[in-house]
Amino acid sequence: MAFDASPSWSGFNYQGKVALYYALSLINADPVGTDFSDRALMLEDNEDFEILCNGNSVSIHQVKAYNSSAYSKYSDALLEITLELHKQPGVIGKIHTWKQINSKPNLQDLENSIKDDLKVLLDEYRDTNPKDGSSIIEKAVSTDSYRPKQAAILKAALPELTAAELFDVLNFIHGGQSDAINRLDSYLYEDNNRFCDLEEVNVKIKSGISIALEARNITCTSEQLEKTFHYFLGMMDRYIIQRHKTKQQEEKISIAFNEIIEVLENDHEDIGFEYLAYEFKNQFAHQIDEYISDPDDYTDPEENVICNLKEASNFLLNLSPMELWAYYRSFCPHINLAHDNNTTNAFATDFIGIRYVLIRILHEINFDRASHNASKYNFSYRTATPPHKSFLPTTITATARVTQIERQITSNPNMCETLFEIENLIYNGLEAHTFCPTSMAHTEAPQAEDEDPRTKRDDILKHITLVPISIAKEALNQ
Repeated sequence: MAFDASPSWSGFNYQGKVALYYALSLINADPVGTDFSDRALMLEDNEDFEILCNGNSVSIHQVKAYNSSAYSKYSDALLEITLELHKQPGVIGKIHTWKQINSKPNLQDLENSIKDDLKVLLDEYRDTNPKDGSSIIEKAVSTDSYRPKQAAILKAALPELTAAELFDVLNFIHGGQSDAINRLDSYLYEDNNRFCDLEEVNVKIKSGISIALEARNITCTSEQLEKTFHYFLGMMDRYIIQRHKTKQQEEKISIAFNEIIEVLENDHEDIGFEYLAYEFKNQFAHQIDEYISDPDDYTDPEENVICNLKEASNFLLNLSPMELWAYYRSFCPHINLAHDNNTTNAFATDFIGIRYVLIRILHEINFDRASHNASKYNFSYRTATPPHKSFLPTTITATARVTQIERQITSNPNMCETLFEIENLIYNGLEAHTFCPTSMAHTEAPQAEDEDPRTKRDDILKHITLVPISIAKEALNQ
């Protein structure tokens, strides 16, 4: 595989859910009691996920959450999985997408579109005379450290071949001597659509759970359905995070089908705060999906240009649900999210602030300036040049007056750490507003004329400033 399939903005959420849905559909396709001891689900090994039988692939899958139907968005993934299928005779391949994939202009289907991609590579190599290294096939076998994406895919799939041998393999696939393309198709869902959007996949998973519970004569109440669904989200979440940590190790971690069946057959008690954290992470990822799918908020960056939001999302969504909740609390200096009552915490969660403020900040601010303190669950930005200043991204909207926001911050018991360390809070207002975090207490003596104005880091900061996104962006994007 040429490129790490580690989930980006929505992939973390979407890829695992599609894999879970597919595994459930296979389980439901056979009678209850079928021996699945030889079956397992593997994520992010040869492809985005695969189904194993006795440790060997029986199907491999690409998952792409692009808000586009243009064939060009998927051509690299289709080339990659085609080459993998060529190397694994008898294995089937599926691509799962958010939007339906159109064929190339003037071509009638996916199969002919893939063949045309191969023809372009073959013709380019064939017509390059003399062989000066300029064709994609030649670049794939070169020693250059940088290769175009297609060349990198070819190199990763067939690393030992010469240019002539690589040409022969592609020609073999294009001509049909290899049936790799015939074993590849976009996945057809039970509703006869060859796509499934980011919200609908939740519905499909719950439908699969319901079918499995009813087949096992387990009462499928709405509560049981929701608990089982969230338990699966937690299971997939833990697995993907662990998979990322051990990806470079030889030992491969998979999810046995029997583990999935065991989850279905158990009555899941209310898991309290952990349950809330799983649902919060699911909703947090959904807000990112919503933002990136909105053309008024987001456009895809140019090739080889880092997207600040994707980088920040990768960091945050690779946290466990409990860790993500802890980081979220730091993004909300104006909201007390440490109540013993989980229902109160749930109602206090500000998804509007996440969607329209925090995610916008993560998108616009240079990720190279990001700094995070894992022990304190703190993600902030720091200027590159002295005097260094720290900026905290927040969910603070401009709906309240700045004086009200100030009171909310200074009265929030969660703010203690922030009052010591971060002097700038990025919010969605239009003007900067500086205030003294201890003003409510009225316990400090006036500053002496000869006193050093710089605050010691073991003292509460003398001043904190609410900073508009535009000003923070200018300071941190330098």
